[in-house]
Amino acid sequence: MHKPRLLVVDDEEHIRFALHRWFEACGFDVDLAEDGDVAVGKCEKTAYDVITMDLVMPRMDGVAAISAIRDLQPQVPILVFTGYHDRVEEALETGATRTLAKPLTLHELEKEVRSLLVDRQHLRA
Repeated sequence: MHKPRLLVVDDEEHIRFALHRWFEACGFDVDLAEDGDVAVGKCEKTAYDVITMDLVMPRMDGVAAISAIRDLQPQVPILVFTGYHDRVEEALETGATRTLAKPLTLHELEKEVRSLLVDRQHLRA
């Protein structure tokens, strides 16, 4: 059985580190990106089962990254988690699958990621 492949995109190093440790301990294969530009580059080379995306980042923000990733991997679920509630609608219109508001617990984030994996498996069946 393959480990689900997760891409965590966030400009805050401590958040990336915490999510990497948490999801690896939960049985995921985790890649990290510090901004949208790096995330798009990783999506050019690797297929992901789920992507978690921050919205406000340097170089390329989450909305631009979602748009570019949709061109590369149209079916990948993208879960946005952000403290910038005024950008949520824009993210959804661009192609985000779901959104969560910061602050949130690791358990809440994991529950949403696993839910997206189940939904994706149902679509493939």
